[in-house]
Amino acid sequence: MRPLLAFALCLLLAACGAASGVEELFAPDTPPGDEMTSGERDLALELLALINQARLEAEVPALIWDERAADAAYDHAVDMRLRSFYAHVNPDGLGPCERLMAKAIPMNSCGAETLARQNPTPQDAMDALMASSEHRAIILSPASSHVGVGVHTGDGGPWWVQDYFILAE
Repeated sequence: MRPLLAFALCLLLAACGAASGVEELFAPDTPPGDEMTSGERDLALELLALINQARLEAEVPALIWDERAADAAYDHAVDMRLRSFYAHVNPDGLGPCERLMAKAIPMNSCGAETLARQNPTPQDAMDALMASSEHRAIILSPASSHVGVGVHTGDGGPWWVQDYFILAE
């Protein structure tokens, strides 16, 4: 997918996730740039396993975890909480492709981003994402080879961010 078309798709994606009471499982005041806690990382890896299970069932190759993209996704999740927004483009006008490029990830293409919020478990987040035709298409697209998953469990969350792309050879 062409980068401009991918970015436009990112902007058109609808937010998903039903509001629910979420218990705080981890430190809620993590500033941007900090790393996921071990509990948040476990949630991210569990979501990745669910994503790859769905891809396997659809006969699509599994995605490969990219640590830099996971950092970008996590930073975006924290930023959304701290600046009280929920969108693919932050208040500074930066979208997922710009955030991935800022992490110096060599990409052939910046695929797309999916967001979920206030889904208490990875399965709940996955169910919400797969219930959206746009998010389902991104998750199951063979046009991505790598992903970064960030989960932040601060106030108003959990905040689930997944950035999909093709890593340059």
